Amino acid sequence: MIEIHDLQFGYGRSALYQGFSARVDKPGIYGIFGRNGSGKSSLLKLICGLLTPWSGRLRVLGWVPRERAAELLASVYFVAEEFHLPNLTPTQLAATQGVFYPRFSGQRFEEYLAELEVPAGSRFESMSLGQKKKAAIAFALATGTPLLLLDEPTNGLDIVGRARFRQLMQRPEHADRAVLISTHQAHDLESILSHVWFIDGGQLALSAEMAELEQQLQMGVAADVQSLNQAQLLYQEPMGQQWAYVARRTANGGDSGGSGSGGGVQLELLYKALSLERERMLAALAPQHQPARAQESA
Repeated sequence: MIEIHDLQFGYGRSALYQGFSARVDKPGIYGIFGRNGSGKSSLLKLICGLLTPWSGRLRVLGWVPRERAAELLASVYFVAEEFHLPNLTPTQLAATQGVFYPRFSGQRFEEYLAELEVPAGSRFESMSLGQKKKAAIAFALATGTPLLLLDEPTNGLDIVGRARFRQLMQRPEHADRAVLISTHQAHDLESILSHVWFIDGGQLALSAEMAELEQQLQMGVAADVQSLNQAQLLYQEPMGQQWAYVARRTANGGDSGGSGSGGGVQLELLYKALSLERERMLAALAPQHQPARAQESA
């Protein structure tokens, strides 16, 4: 679905990506994480053809994105973090823009709007930023494109809106789509992601399935730092009177962090560990999850 090899790209004379490689070979929801300025938004724009690589190979659904082939444009939808909607109603938007997407469903668009509590007959000019964002997301989902790109989709949404967004993403009609989501809101999305990409230093430092990470890592909270198994410990941070930690999971699958509560993959904690203890984390996950050294796990 997406093939990126030895991608070089930047702005002016400043390189952002240097030898970036990644693959998406199957449907799923891919969460793209990285520090500010790591190029998450730029990557989505490169994939949909809004930016041109300096060099390297980039193909999306068999097409070169920057050539802007009509077939590709009908198969990819991108919702930017900052976007503009014409002063229409959602119903008018569907009538004028939905025709460009062969799989667009007006019925589902109405369902998504109702689920997100967006009035179908109100003009966008009269809506709040959150309502506009919900309308844009509803339209994106209704296009039915095999590839969907979302840049910070939960920004501007209230707590209920974020919960409804997660529910919509898990509907069965989206099971055959590849959805790439760039976000800093790790906690909002950890329950729906199937894959994680971590971008660092112009490279895809980590590409892994959530299920595999859960098998390899233990994350949780311990009563004190002395109770943690130092041999297995990868990252720790104080949390009030307790300690949050990331550790290798032991061979028998038990809690390698010592006494305390441990659970599945906690993306915010994983993100911090990868950012602050990058080499230790990647060494613990090597070799299968380091695309620079082996085949991408995606």
